[in-house]
Amino acid sequence: MIKINAAKKFREHFSETSIKSVYETKILGTRAIGLDRVDAHNFASKLAAETTLISKKVLASTYRFTKYKEKLISKGAGKSPRQLSIPTIRDRLTLKILCDYLFTVFPKSKPHLPQELIGDLRNAIDSNKYSYFIKIDLKDFYPSINHKLLLSKLYKRVRIAPFRNLINSALENPTVPETNTKSTAANSQGVAQGLSISNVLAEIFMMDIDEKIGGLAPICVRFVDDIIILTNAEPVAVCKDVCEILRKAKLNPHPLDALGSKTQVGQVSNGLDFLGYSLRPKTVSVRRSSLTNFESSLVSVFTEYKHRFRNAKDVAEKDSALARFRWALNLKLTGCIYKNQRFGWVFYYSQINDLSVLRRIDNTVSLLCKRFDVTVPPNPKRALKAFYESKRTDKESHWYIPNYDCITVAKMRKFLTEIGYKVGGFPDIEVGFIFHRLVRRATRSLEKDVASFS
Repeated sequence: MIKINAAKKFREHFSETSIKSVYETKILGTRAIGLDRVDAHNFASKLAAETTLISKKVLASTYRFTKYKEKLISKGAGKSPRQLSIPTIRDRLTLKILCDYLFTVFPKSKPHLPQELIGDLRNAIDSNKYSYFIKIDLKDFYPSINHKLLLSKLYKRVRIAPFRNLINSALENPTVPETNTKSTAANSQGVAQGLSISNVLAEIFMMDIDEKIGGLAPICVRFVDDIIILTNAEPVAVCKDVCEILRKAKLNPHPLDALGSKTQVGQVSNGLDFLGYSLRPKTVSVRRSSLTNFESSLVSVFTEYKHRFRNAKDVAEKDSALARFRWALNLKLTGCIYKNQRFGWVFYYSQINDLSVLRRIDNTVSLLCKRFDVTVPPNPKRALKAFYESKRTDKESHWYIPNYDCITVAKMRKFLTEIGYKVGGFPDIEVGFIFHRLVRRATRSLEKDVASFS
């Protein structure tokens, strides 16, 4: 591994020039508002002063985070909601730079895409070398991460005071509801979810643990808190040994023998589900519940269109509602490329070889058009076609799947006008702001389509 001057890299990442660049490429247009109630417009208007403040305070070890705003996400009936933490825009920018820095210092901490892990698992299953699988699920993974153990791993590579102050402040910063911001108790355990640093800190925490588990089994695949092991050894014994490693790291694996436990063992020949995929020897498909959830999200696109159409006051509004509907439906089917990332159901399930799933989706769309009395547009987008197009490795060559990194301001104007935005007299920067806000919202919806796979 190439030796990195951690102190020098830290100063480079938090220089005013670098901070401004990160804001323009990764933060601009964000809709989330923290407890300070500063929105994207207000922050942008004082960007120069904010950039100077962040650089000065971080490098002087005096930066302090505003308390994170709590957002609760339902996990279904009978389950405690997931707590997400929403930082202020200033803190969001600072955390993103800290995230980039951690990836620089810990290059192996960059998480693998689920599709990549499924590809590895698929190859291992198809090799017919392994008889058993072990599936282990960690209970309350992010809230269980021990600060002392995590910091000891971080400080092995970065010892400078500004970093120590920043990472401690980020970890200990409490998450509070908007209705009760006076709570001052510092967070003493766990990593807040929803921050740009959440995943990289979790990966750094697990790096040496993954190595220990890898010493017990030939194939070990982990995505966040879901672990799959393939082995020819007695699976129950291996499972117990792995769980012991996890417990020593102060994590909480679901016990194998508990009623309804997500931790389980079985024969590879009988197949297994992982990350929303259904894997059998020589066959990779989509888990039934994952497919049903996606079809439900398609229904919601039609329902929203009918609502907009009914409430339209004139022909122009009806045309805008139809244009927005077609865009939303096509985006569900094809996904998109944005900020150099691939979003969408087809990209996520790129490892399947069961094409009947895609034909079913296209058929579902046709049936929904009839059910909701919607005229099928000329040359409608198809999931099967999008699946083949998603195999392109060059993002620049996509035309069937929209690449929003290549769109001009003129095309932004045209698109926004078609779906009902009155941007004729707006300056280019305002048009870009509105467009990127809309696309960010759309990509969050695409992420929800593939989020419920555990």
